[in-house]
Amino acid sequence: MKGKRRIVYILAGIAAVLVLAIVAWMIMETGVEVTSHAGFCGTCHAMEPMVASYKESIHGGNNPYGVAADCTACHTSHENVVDFFFAKARSGTHDIWVTLVTDELHRDWQAKRERRDEFVYDSGCLTCHSNLETITAGHGVHAKYFAGQTDRKCVDCHPGVGHEGLNKYLLLNKYRYYEGPLVP
Repeated sequence: MKGKRRIVYILAGIAAVLVLAIVAWMIMETGVEVTSHAGFCGTCHAMEPMVASYKESIHGGNNPYGVAADCTACHTSHENVVDFFFAKARSGTHDIWVTLVTDELHRDWQAKRERRDEFVYDSGCLTCHSNLETITAGHGVHAKYFAGQTDRKCVDCHPGVGHEGLNKYLLLNKYRYYEGPLVP
């Protein structure tokens, strides 16, 4: 009798661990999904210009099909699941810190745009544009990229991708929330 009871406890323990793992995965997956869209990212004042310009872009759904990429499609690594979650966690933690602790409205977004290759991952581009290597085989810059003959990244040649008219929205946002004198 004791042996049967022990087996039941072991099986119940294994089942409980499996259920907890599935529930944890579902919660994590839901969290990732909810926090990957422009609606979530735009809740911070500092991201309003990025969301507005994203909505004007082809990648934001301004195309004949209405298909839009999530923010995480470009702004997280897609090399593997670990890199994806690490990039998402690092970026999310950084954004929360900046929002809560710094003066986010007076950030030098133009300087950050010069470092755009740190915030946009080629693996994200190539996840959606998976046929790019095939359709550009032997032609120009893309052929050099896929042959490893250049260190350039996608956003080096496509600087405004995903955020049409971003400069306009950055200026609008700056003056919308600016409280100081207009002239120094």
